[in-house]
Amino acid sequence: MEDPEDRRRLRDAVRLCARLGEHEAFSDIVQERTEPTDEELADDDELDACMLRDATTGQHISCTCKMGPASDPMAVVDQYGRIHGMEHIRVVDASIMPNCIRANTNVTTMTIGERVSQFIKDGR
Repeated sequence: MEDPEDRRRLRDAVRLCARLGEHEAFSDIVQERTEPTDEELADDDELDACMLRDATTGQHISCTCKMGPASDPMAVVDQYGRIHGMEHIRVVDASIMPNCIRANTNVTTMTIGERVSQFIKDGR
């Protein structure tokens, strides 16, 4: 949100969504808009503050400790969840996924846990 053009485009999108929500087609399901307020929608600085306050991700955080070969400078763990260059420590969660998946991460993360726990039992 540091680039003024990014903020302008996001303000345009928020204002468009607010207008769409007020359309008569939604009158049966939308009782009132709680945020942003009319005052925030009317003022760029107020709307920027609202967007910064409420900014969040709709994604499940993942892929921060990429799994891959030690030759990959971005890889943190090997295929067994072991951290490259360290002993007796593993990462076993959604962070080891090399790429973000296009689905809920719950089942994939449980599968990672099950698989790595079997690796540990097998002495790998």
